[in-house]
Amino acid sequence: MKKLSLNCKKLYPILFIFSVFLVSTCSLSSQISVEQSRSVQSFIDMVGVSVHLSYGDTAYGNYDEIIKSRLQELGIHHIRDGISLDDLETQEKLKDLAELSIKSTLVIDPRDEMTPDKAVTLAKLIPDSLEAVEGPNEWDLNPELQYGGKNFPEGVRQFQSELYKALKDDPATNHLEILSPSLGRPQRASDIRNLQCEVGNMHSYAGGRMPSHNLDRVWLPSAKILCNSDAIIATECGYHNDKDVRNHQPGVSEIAAAKYISRLFPEYFNRGIKRAYIYELIDLKPDPNFDRHNWHYGLLNNDGSPKPSFLALKNLVTLLQETTQDVFQPFSPQSLNYTISGNTENIHHTLLQKRNGTFYLMLWQEVSSYDLRSKEDIRVLEKDLVVTLNTSISQAKTYQPLHSVEALEQYSNPSQINLQIPDHLLILELVPNKS
Repeated sequence: MKKLSLNCKKLYPILFIFSVFLVSTCSLSSQISVEQSRSVQSFIDMVGVSVHLSYGDTAYGNYDEIIKSRLQELGIHHIRDGISLDDLETQEKLKDLAELSIKSTLVIDPRDEMTPDKAVTLAKLIPDSLEAVEGPNEWDLNPELQYGGKNFPEGVRQFQSELYKALKDDPATNHLEILSPSLGRPQRASDIRNLQCEVGNMHSYAGGRMPSHNLDRVWLPSAKILCNSDAIIATECGYHNDKDVRNHQPGVSEIAAAKYISRLFPEYFNRGIKRAYIYELIDLKPDPNFDRHNWHYGLLNNDGSPKPSFLALKNLVTLLQETTQDVFQPFSPQSLNYTISGNTENIHHTLLQKRNGTFYLMLWQEVSSYDLRSKEDIRVLEKDLVVTLNTSISQAKTYQPLHSVEALEQYSNPSQINLQIPDHLLILELVPNKS
């Protein structure tokens, strides 16, 4: 075993992430007094979903009837897909979605007969659709794959270097953000570190566990060394609903997936992760007997009907969405003076603010909601907390996006609010006094 040496410069980014984790996601205490909020728009902007628009023999073949309308309904602005240069039909769909302000990150992979030069050509064909390019997908899981006669990792390294150079050398494409290749096994990051890219990429599946599982210990450190960059995007993460699978990626119930997915975004947001793409929008094919677990990752059932996870995410985005008249107004998020007391173990939070001044304090228990052994949902008892408001508040409301966008409780001129925090998001809306 080789003796490890510490490089302080390389440790600084890790320590920074750890400090953000301590401040933003650890159990709350009554010591919180003044906290700087972040904009709701920055939160919504980090929400994405993976799609397979070229899979015409799956549910994605119902583009006009299901896919387009459900993406609009969800309220997000970012999708992730893979494509080949000769797939003109999918390119037209990407252009169509761009007109709805839904932009694409595209995987460029030799398996799709893509080369670095073809990537440049493709980017020029859909300039208003494309916002980022991602390197090859999980080649570490496919040792037979080659590029330039080389297997992983050297084949991927060579392709990524050529891809980066081709896109950055052309004035028409050098603005595009270039993500690292993805890995199926994060421990392989050390084999392929310091690639030519601007954003580290991870497929941070939690293995049927809570969203924060292995995030700080495994996924973030591995993603950071791929590009030697602090910027990180998760181009795949999520949960499937085949509860009988017992491999490294077991399934969970639909209600547990809804709880986990709605919690995933604030957990990732608090850690400074730039964007997370839930895998995926819709179950690929009809499979009532659950013979193929890979067909059951969708936010939607195969027929396009929403699962609880789709509704929870839609409700979350709806509650936080800026109004049309406010969205273009100049805005600097303000601070909120408040304290929280009570049983705060495993209570995490995120504080956001809209341009109209309204604060949104999201609170949840970061605990397991599903028992992978018994294959049953866990009944998590709510925790009683007291929020003391030192900022003058004229009106407050509570919401649970898992269930609806309707307010649960309303308060006028509150100075203290008693809350019961579940294992899914509870949102406290706070309207400050104008004086």
